This record gives sequence, C-alpha cells and structure tokens, in this order.
Amino acid sequence: MAAHGLPWLHPWPDAVHVTVPKSQYRSGSASLKLHTRPFGPDDVVDHAGVRFTSVARTVADVALLGDLRTAVVVADAALRRGVPRQRLVRAVGGTSHDRGRATASLVLDLADGRSGSPAESLARVVFRELGLPAPVLQQAFVVEGHRYDVDFWFPEQGVIVEVDGRAKYTQDRYRNGRSATEVFIDEKRRHERLLTVPGVRWIIRLEWRDLWDLDQLARRLRAAGLPCTVRPVRSARGVTV
Repeated sequence: MAAHGLPWLHPWPDAVHVTVPKSQYRSGSASLKLHTRPFGPDDVVDHAGVRFTSVARTVADVALLGDLRTAVVVADAALRRGVPRQRLVRAVGGTSHDRGRATASLVLDLADGRSGSPAESLARVVFRELGLPAPVLQQAFVVEGHRYDVDFWFPEQGVIVEVDGRAKYTQDRYRNGRSATEVFIDEKRRHERLLTVPGVRWIIRLEWRDLWDLDQLARRLRAAGLPCTVRPVRSARGVTV
C-alpha cells in the first residue's frame, strides 16, 4: 500500500502484511502478518530490489479483507492512476479466497476513478450505506461562461453535494497561488452561481469528519430532500483530518 502511494482510510497499522505461497508460510508475529494466497508473475513487481504485490493485486488483497469503505478508497485510487478495471477484475478472480469474495466483487462494482479524492470515495460508500440513490459524479454545469464540475449531483432531488476540506484553503497545491481569502471568495461566488442553474435547489458542503457521524449526516441530507432510506448503524468515530 504505502510503497505504491495508495491511500489508506485508517492510521497505518504497526504490523507489516506479507502475502506468501503456502510453501513459504511460517508463524507470524505482532509486527508481521502473513497471508497465504496464490499469485502469478503479474501479481509481483520489483522496486529497488524489494518485491511487492502489484497495484492490482494489492487492491484485490485489500478488498478480500472485507472492509468495503477502505477497499473502495483504494480501488478508486488505482483506477485514477490508470490501472485498467479489467486488471483489477483479473486480480480478484485469480485468488482462491472464498471469504471476502462477495465484498471484493462489490468493490469492483462500486469502484470509480472519477472520484477525485479518498474523501469522495468514502462519501460514495457512506451514501450507499444510508440508502441514497446513486449520484452522478463530476457533473458539469456552465454558468456565465464558467464551467463547474461538482462532486455529486442528485438530479431528481436537485441537490449538489460537495466534499471539501480545510486543505482547499490552507495547502498551496489547491490554492493555485491564491490567498485563503481569495479561495473563500471564489468558492462563495461558485456556490451562488450554481444555485442559479435551473433544477439546482440545494447545495450541501461536507468535510471529512462529517462522513463519520452518520446520524448527523443523515439529518442534513434529509433536510435537503435526499431520501436516506436506511437507518445509520455505524457509530461516529473520532477521526480528524
């Protein structure tokens, strides 16, 4: 994961996870977790003399662990960087691991490289958990000659959902030479222009931490007219970014 620069949803674990053939299995330890799964030559890459599972195989192994949220975040990132979807499908199909297979198949169905960040990937899974209809990703609106691509568009309800973070205002790579004040003004102007688009009736802005408090999130989404048909079952976590 870290070697490939793929995102991880939780704090990095203390233990190193290694995939080995059954013939090389030995007892693990608190700092070394071994997984015995078959792999072929395409599943292994070499970097500076160290062998790693390929990006596609890494996605498959994460998906087989059964954590849908984390696996979609990782799979989306792989697709964003240009890994063909069929390669992910082959990587999952090349394992004989029955436990976690259903989750891995669902990850392949949900994975979408159009999600622009781990937060957007997580949001899609959370929306699904809450029973929302599938949104349109990266919908483009043109207003007064300006094009605005929004993270999520729910056309039947006329609701736009944007997943932002403080990084947009504090990190140079997002500010494009603008001050934090200028970014704020530009975002306010963007918000006002989008509300002039016929059919757009509500804009919700979410931060990373909002995606972990599902009760509060469901209330906000319902207030905007979005049908949250599933009662939240996962409790909020003390995650800050």
